[in-house]
Amino acid sequence: MLRTLGSPRVAIIVLILSAAILCLDYWHAPSSVLFEQSLQRDAVFALFWSQAMGGTSAFAHSSSVSFDLVGESAALSLAGDVGYNVRAALDASNGALRDVTIRPGETWSFNASVGSPAHIRVRVVAGVPGGGWCDLASRYVQALRPVLPPEAFAFPNHVHTAGIGLLNVANEDAVAIWNIDGQPGSFGGRQDLQITNTTNATLRLVVVEGPSPDQIVVRALRVERSNP
Repeated sequence: MLRTLGSPRVAIIVLILSAAILCLDYWHAPSSVLFEQSLQRDAVFALFWSQAMGGTSAFAHSSSVSFDLVGESAALSLAGDVGYNVRAALDASNGALRDVTIRPGETWSFNASVGSPAHIRVRVVAGVPGGGWCDLASRYVQALRPVLPPEAFAFPNHVHTAGIGLLNVANEDAVAIWNIDGQPGSFGGRQDLQITNTTNATLRLVVVEGPSPDQIVVRALRVERSNP
């Protein structure tokens, strides 16, 4: 067991060092273990904080956290130009799309997470710069369909706007994305995916390695907190 540290200043130093070590371990871990590590971060941070503060902080009595898998998307290939663009979106804004948290009542935006595409290098696929972002956005819809009602999803439908569907995506889940400046919402020529968490639990979307190393899937998790 960790021994309680008396000085708040020492406690803060320990917390910062612990967080730095965890972040370095997470960033340099193989992709196959990122999913498990991402689920453990919240609980580990709470542990270090509560021990450092001698069990007197709110975290000392915080509820335990568990993650229930509630949905998973179809696999998406990272091969070719489409894969290049998918990786570019996932790496944008410090990887904001790789681990998304939507609290009850909050609305999340795909375009806002990616940010402005002005400084993102993408390739042209079938005449469309950034081709593949529609496929990626649709995976978030697929992952959350089991737990959210239809009105929780707001997006232009790819079949209606472009006249074609997307591979391994049901027509009703096919998202059309056109990110002009990273602003949320579909207006002024922008096409965005927005998801509102209408449940009473926090939802988390995590991008993980798919069935093959050159594929990804999006997993939806329900965050459950229970008092010890």
